[in-house]
Amino acid sequence: MRLKPLIAAAITSASLLALPAAADPGQVWLYNWSGYMDPDTLAAFQDATGTAVVLDTYGDADEAEARLLARGTGYDLAIVASETVGRLADAGAISKFSLPAVPNAAGLDTELMQILLASLPQAEGYALPYLWGTTGLAYDRDAVQERLPGAPLDSWALVFDPENASKLADCGISIVNSVEEVLAAALVYLGLDPQSQSEQDIEAAFSLLSAIAPYVRSFDSYQYDALMDGDVCLAIAWSTAGLAPQMEDENSSYQYVIPREGSNLWGDLFVVPSDAGDPEGAHRLVNHVLQPSEMARATVFNNATNSVPAARQQIRDPGYAIPALTLPPELRKKLFVVKPRTGEEKQSLDRRWRLLQIGL
Repeated sequence: MRLKPLIAAAITSASLLALPAAADPGQVWLYNWSGYMDPDTLAAFQDATGTAVVLDTYGDADEAEARLLARGTGYDLAIVASETVGRLADAGAISKFSLPAVPNAAGLDTELMQILLASLPQAEGYALPYLWGTTGLAYDRDAVQERLPGAPLDSWALVFDPENASKLADCGISIVNSVEEVLAAALVYLGLDPQSQSEQDIEAAFSLLSAIAPYVRSFDSYQYDALMDGDVCLAIAWSTAGLAPQMEDENSSYQYVIPREGSNLWGDLFVVPSDAGDPEGAHRLVNHVLQPSEMARATVFNNATNSVPAARQQIRDPGYAIPALTLPPELRKKLFVVKPRTGEEKQSLDRRWRLLQIGL
């Protein structure tokens, strides 16, 4: 889940074109988060297969879910947030993969996939992982310690304690615009089950969020620039954005942490729309991306945990061996996956989330 202002000149943007009326054997249509795949990966696929990738992008998980549910998109392949896959599968909007057509799937990190499937059994057969990440805290160490000496830097209390939030408001607090993930973080901070669907628990979590909302500068899916430019000193962020300052600027005072109470493990997953015009081309593209060399490229390009363990040996920069990216066993024990909700339940959360953001 990374939004970055990058559009590859070598890849045609579908936003400039009409969607195809029928499958073109020389093209595969891909729907993905903006700036979330190295253009060299897609160029290499075209060189290897003679098939061009036509790319359309989105900036919000709800946008992608709604578009795929509506059908008739013309997409052959999409990369979507894990929490949407259950609803897409239940609605018949995506098709099962033919694993023999994706031999590189044999190299996937089975442990992370099992963590996902334990909470999201609907994804089995319908989704294959592209990249993994967590939802944690990114903070400017200097700015935070100046305002909060002795602050709990490894705890959700840094943001969810209203007293702490009030003292950090002047240097900027940003919260990722993902209600299901932020709600889960609030629940685990309160000592409740992060997957709880109890109305009492959800009310307690929203009360907590309402208490800190006045101190929040923005609720935003796109946090990369704000963190890289130092516009905020604390963010609940996806690891792809939260890690960017420390990975891309050796002089940065920013740190990204997975809070000790626990954190959400998210996956951005490949799915094949049920009305895909070229599912065979989609399978070939997935198999290409899941090569260890391409997965290594994806890790460096996105600051993400890649889905193929063998790829880590091909990343020469030791900076990418940090626990927040490799997710060693001691960290994996603290991870949970957002439990899928029905469309009606999600709509209810969205309404409460919007009201919270506007102060109602």
